[in-house]
Amino acid sequence: MRNKIIFQVAMCVVALLSFVLPVSAQQSDETSEYEVALKKLMKVTGALNSIDEILPQTLAVARMNASQKDADYWDTFAKLWREKMERMVMEIYMPIYKKHLALEDLQETIAFYEFPLGKRYRESAISIMREAMPLLVSRLQVDMSKELHQESDKSMDAMEQTRNRDQELYDAAYALPKDSIEVAKRPYNRAEGTKPSLYSIERRAKDTKVTFLQPIYFNWQWLYYSPGFVIIDKKTGDEYHVRGYDGGTPQDRLLTVEGFNSKYIYVSLLFPKLKKSVEVIDILELPHEKDRLPSNDDGIFKTYCNVKVKDYLRSSKKRAKEIY
Repeated sequence: MRNKIIFQVAMCVVALLSFVLPVSAQQSDETSEYEVALKKLMKVTGALNSIDEILPQTLAVARMNASQKDADYWDTFAKLWREKMERMVMEIYMPIYKKHLALEDLQETIAFYEFPLGKRYRESAISIMREAMPLLVSRLQVDMSKELHQESDKSMDAMEQTRNRDQELYDAAYALPKDSIEVAKRPYNRAEGTKPSLYSIERRAKDTKVTFLQPIYFNWQWLYYSPGFVIIDKKTGDEYHVRGYDGGTPQDRLLTVEGFNSKYIYVSLLFPKLKKSVEVIDILELPHEKDRLPSNDDGIFKTYCNVKVKDYLRSSKKRAKEIY
């Protein structure tokens, strides 16, 4: 808090000096003459007086943290820092002024401030700043607060819309019957992640059945396999677009599973019959116009690249259940 107050006071010094000392400029060869002129400009504009106004506020903070010091110490300390602050101001402003203002410019500005009009302007400028600054700060606080509240309200509205949309998707989801779900005889391993793994590929008389091992990591969980799924022959580029789930479940809405936490279940998709020449494929889940997913979707599409068909060939003749 102490450092914050000191910093704010220092910023006030800079702001006040910047207001009464117009910053603009050009090079000058005679540094000492320029420095004398600049110091005079700072005096006639009242910039140096502002140091005397700000210094006591800064010292008050310092006194709070060194209360054991006596009055003589603080008098000496204040005098020393008055000189330091003046030198500091000159060191900072001098190179900047010399970049933008010639010596003649300083002299003409000094002449203006020595006229009655210049003196009135100096006195009025400081008063105007002191009156205007609290009004500006107050206005900023009010307007900022209004804007933040508006943004907060918009954010709350957006959250409510998202919740409503998610609930609509859940309400429209197809709940897989428990007796239609086949659980894999495989120990569940949470470290393997949430992505389904490719389990089998079956070449059938009229289609191709691709089965995935879907991890279930919640007691109630939604699943989605997009209508954008496609098999691509790596050699020819031929595409085989998904027809739907093996069990006939609609593919344009979510599936929900309940009561199979920490297990793997089978999910099968049907594709057109692959040509006999197909050996290596990519199985890709691509974006589809019917995709409607909840806000907690991870946005990661399922992809299985360079799959050798022979490595996954299986037969489902022994299975009695339809695998969704």
